[in-house]
Amino acid sequence: MKRGTVWLEKFSALDFVDEKVGIVEPAKVPPIESTPFKLVAAVKDLKELAAKLHSADEFSVDLEHNQYRSFQGLTCLMQISTRTEDFVVDTLKLRIHIGPYLREVFKDPTKKKVMHGADRDIVWLQRDFGIYICNLFDTGQEAGFGLAFKATVNGIVRNYRPKNLE
Repeated sequence: MKRGTVWLEKFSALDFVDEKVGIVEPAKVPPIESTPFKLVAAVKDLKELAAKLHSADEFSVDLEHNQYRSFQGLTCLMQISTRTEDFVVDTLKLRIHIGPYLREVFKDPTKKKVMHGADRDIVWLQRDFGIYICNLFDTGQEAGFGLAFKATVNGIVRNYRPKNLE
Protein backbone atom coordinates (compact mmCIF):
# COMPACT_ATOMS: atom_id res chain seq x y z
CA MET A 1 0.00 0.00 0.00
CA LYS A 2 1.10 3.52 -0.68
CA ARG A 3 2.00 5.63 2.26
CA GLY A 4 -1.07 7.49 3.56
CA THR A 5 -3.60 5.16 1.92
CA VAL A 6 -6.34 4.15 4.27
CA TRP A 7 -7.13 0.42 3.95
CA LEU A 8 -10.88 1.02 4.23
CA GLU A 9 -10.86 3.09 1.04
CA LYS A 10 -10.84 -0.08 -1.05
CA PHE A 11 -14.21 -1.14 0.37
CA SER A 12 -17.65 0.04 -0.66
CA ALA A 13 -20.41 0.58 1.92
CA LEU A 14 -22.18 -2.36 0.24
CA ASP A 15 -19.34 -4.66 1.32
CA PHE A 16 -20.67 -4.37 4.87
CA VAL A 17 -24.33 -5.09 4.11
CA ASP A 18 -25.63 -8.44 5.37
CA GLU A 19 -27.43 -9.81 2.34
CA LYS A 20 -28.95 -12.68 4.34
CA VAL A 21 -31.20 -10.38 6.33
CA GLY A 22 -33.92 -9.82 3.72
CA ILE A 23 -37.28 -8.40 4.74
CA VAL A 24 -38.03 -8.89 8.40
CA GLU A 25 -41.39 -8.37 10.04
CA PRO A 26 -41.04 -6.05 13.05
CA ALA A 27 -41.58 -7.81 16.38
CA LYS A 28 -44.59 -6.68 18.39
CA VAL A 29 -43.57 -4.58 21.36
CA PRO A 30 -45.18 -5.63 24.66
CA PRO A 31 -47.02 -2.95 26.63
CA ILE A 32 -44.83 -0.98 29.00
CA GLU A 33 -46.94 -2.18 31.96
CA SER A 34 -45.87 -5.78 31.28
CA THR A 35 -42.17 -5.00 30.76
CA PRO A 36 -40.16 -5.54 33.96
CA PHE A 37 -37.68 -2.86 35.02
CA LYS A 38 -34.56 -3.58 37.08
CA LEU A 39 -32.14 -1.13 38.69
CA VAL A 40 -28.68 -2.71 38.49
CA ALA A 41 -26.78 -1.36 41.48
CA ALA A 42 -24.98 -4.43 42.85
CA VAL A 43 -22.41 -6.78 41.33
CA LYS A 44 -24.81 -9.75 41.61
CA ASP A 45 -27.40 -7.77 39.57
CA LEU A 46 -24.74 -6.96 36.97
CA LYS A 47 -23.87 -10.65 36.73
CA GLU A 48 -27.57 -11.48 36.19
CA LEU A 49 -27.82 -8.77 33.50
CA ALA A 50 -24.78 -10.19 31.69
CA ALA A 51 -26.38 -13.66 31.69
CA LYS A 52 -29.64 -12.27 30.29
CA LEU A 53 -27.78 -10.39 27.55
CA HIS A 54 -25.87 -13.57 26.64
CA SER A 55 -29.21 -15.30 26.05
CA ALA A 56 -30.71 -12.40 24.03
CA ASP A 57 -30.29 -12.06 20.26
CA GLU A 58 -30.39 -8.26 20.41
CA PHE A 59 -30.46 -5.41 22.89
CA SER A 60 -30.49 -1.63 22.86
CA VAL A 61 -28.18 0.65 24.83
CA ASP A 62 -28.07 4.32 25.76
CA LEU A 63 -25.61 6.15 27.98
CA GLU A 64 -25.89 9.34 29.99
CA HIS A 65 -22.69 11.31 30.44
CA ASN A 66 -21.78 14.35 32.53
CA GLN A 67 -18.85 16.66 32.00
CA TYR A 68 -19.97 19.64 34.09
CA ARG A 69 -16.87 21.06 35.82
CA SER A 70 -14.81 18.22 34.41
CA PHE A 71 -12.36 18.09 31.53
CA GLN A 72 -12.93 14.45 30.64
CA GLY A 73 -16.38 13.78 32.10
CA LEU A 74 -17.77 10.41 33.08
CA THR A 75 -20.54 8.02 32.19
CA CYS A 76 -23.23 8.33 34.87
CA LEU A 77 -25.88 5.88 33.73
CA MET A 78 -26.34 3.01 31.28
CA GLN A 79 -29.78 2.01 29.99
CA ILE A 80 -30.15 -1.43 28.41
CA SER A 81 -33.31 -2.99 27.00
CA THR A 82 -34.00 -6.43 25.62
CA ARG A 83 -37.28 -7.38 23.93
CA THR A 84 -38.71 -8.34 27.31
CA GLU A 85 -36.92 -6.32 30.03
CA ASP A 86 -35.47 -2.89 30.79
CA PHE A 87 -32.39 -2.21 32.93
CA VAL A 88 -30.75 0.90 34.34
CA VAL A 89 -27.15 0.37 35.42
CA ASP A 90 -25.64 2.59 38.11
CA THR A 91 -22.29 3.15 36.41
CA LEU A 92 -20.98 5.30 39.26
CA LYS A 93 -21.38 2.53 41.82
CA LEU A 94 -20.36 -0.35 39.50
CA ARG A 95 -17.68 1.44 37.46
CA ILE A 96 -14.85 -1.08 37.91
CA HIS A 97 -17.16 -4.09 37.37
CA ILE A 98 -19.00 -3.09 34.18
CA GLY A 99 -16.20 -3.86 31.73
CA PRO A 100 -15.37 -7.31 33.11
CA TYR A 101 -19.04 -8.38 33.16
CA LEU A 102 -20.36 -6.78 29.94
CA ARG A 103 -17.30 -6.62 27.64
CA GLU A 104 -17.81 -10.06 26.06
CA VAL A 105 -21.48 -9.61 25.19
CA PHE A 106 -20.87 -6.17 23.66
CA LYS A 107 -18.13 -7.48 21.38
CA ASP A 108 -20.04 -10.65 20.42
CA PRO A 109 -20.82 -10.31 16.68
CA THR A 110 -23.83 -12.66 16.96
CA LYS A 111 -25.63 -10.15 19.22
CA LYS A 112 -27.25 -7.15 17.55
CA LYS A 113 -26.81 -3.90 19.45
CA VAL A 114 -29.04 -0.90 18.74
CA MET A 115 -28.21 2.66 19.72
CA HIS A 116 -29.33 6.11 18.57
CA GLY A 117 -26.62 8.68 17.84
CA ALA A 118 -23.92 6.42 19.25
CA ASP A 119 -20.90 8.53 18.20
CA ARG A 120 -20.05 9.74 21.70
CA ASP A 121 -21.47 6.67 23.48
CA ILE A 122 -18.90 4.47 21.70
CA VAL A 123 -16.07 6.69 22.96
CA TRP A 124 -17.45 6.65 26.51
CA LEU A 125 -17.88 2.85 26.55
CA GLN A 126 -14.28 2.42 25.42
CA ARG A 127 -12.80 5.05 27.72
CA ASP A 128 -14.76 4.33 30.91
CA PHE A 129 -15.23 0.54 30.72
CA GLY A 130 -12.90 -0.85 28.04
CA ILE A 131 -15.98 -2.04 26.10
CA TYR A 132 -15.82 -2.28 22.32
CA ILE A 133 -18.91 -2.92 20.20
CA CYS A 134 -19.32 -5.30 17.30
CA ASN A 135 -22.54 -5.55 15.22
CA LEU A 136 -24.05 -2.15 16.03
CA PHE A 137 -27.05 -0.60 14.31
CA ASP A 138 -27.20 3.16 14.93
CA THR A 139 -30.71 4.49 14.20
CA GLY A 140 -29.29 8.02 14.13
CA GLN A 141 -26.88 7.08 11.34
CA GLU A 142 -29.66 5.28 9.47
CA ALA A 143 -31.84 8.37 9.71
CA GLY A 144 -29.05 10.48 8.22
CA PHE A 145 -28.83 8.54 4.94
CA GLY A 146 -30.96 10.85 2.82
CA LEU A 147 -34.25 10.10 4.53
CA ALA A 148 -36.73 12.93 4.43
CA PHE A 149 -37.59 13.12 8.11
CA LYS A 150 -35.98 14.44 11.23
CA ALA A 151 -33.17 12.19 12.54
CA THR A 152 -34.63 11.67 16.00
CA VAL A 153 -36.16 8.59 17.55
CA ASN A 154 -39.54 10.33 17.39
CA GLY A 155 -39.05 11.12 13.69
CA ILE A 156 -38.05 7.54 12.94
CA VAL A 157 -41.07 6.13 14.76
CA ARG A 158 -43.37 8.56 12.91
CA ASN A 159 -41.89 7.49 9.57
CA TYR A 160 -41.96 3.72 10.14
CA ARG A 161 -45.03 3.12 12.30
CA PRO A 162 -47.85 1.17 10.72
CA LYS A 163 -50.47 3.41 9.11
CA ASN A 164 -53.25 1.86 11.21
CA LEU A 165 -51.80 3.61 14.30
CA GLU A 166 -52.73 7.05 13.01
